[in-house]
Amino acid sequence: MCYYITLTLPNDKELEKVREILYDYNMIFSQINNKSIQSYLKAGQLNFRPTKEYCDCDTALGAFNRQNEYEKLLQSKKVRNLKKKKWTQEQIDNWIWEKINKSSPHVKKSIIPMERENEIKKWLNFLHEIIDLETISQIGILKHWYHSTLENEEIILKRIEKVNLNDTKKDFLLYLEEDVLYEFFIPLKK
Repeated sequence: MCYYITLTLPNDKELEKVREILYDYNMIFSQINNKSIQSYLKAGQLNFRPTKEYCDCDTALGAFNRQNEYEKLLQSKKVRNLKKKKWTQEQIDNWIWEKINKSSPHVKKSIIPMERENEIKKWLNFLHEIIDLETISQIGILKHWYHSTLENEEIILKRIEKVNLNDTKKDFLLYLEEDVLYEFFIPLKK
């Protein structure tokens, strides 16, 4: 079906201010009640879709992550034939990554590098504005390929990763992995 970006918040204490910030970034607060995601969240945490587009397939978030291409090639008929020829896993991995690295990243051709750069800057600025709210301690980002609706999709996270927003560079956002909930925070000052 499509990629969708969803966000998580620790609570609804600053929801009106969050909505204002979303509006400033041409985004919305569209809450999602997905049971599989809620099972990963703490009580009271919110899960929502911020973008207005039909889907997020053109997003710059995770646009350069090539892990899915690796997984697809790993399951391919070619790799099964290599295994029959007694190739080691290391040889197969090397062959797959060489093949992936020779091809261009799967990035929508209609998006030029400057647009990607602008989108990443927008996301970084947005994350900082949300975290700057006094009662928002973190904000999570999840990119997932949906086969069903946002409410009904069964999602199994690979992991939840805590990320210091102060140390986050634009390249980090370009390489986000699918099915990893990235919880961005800013450490408390001592």
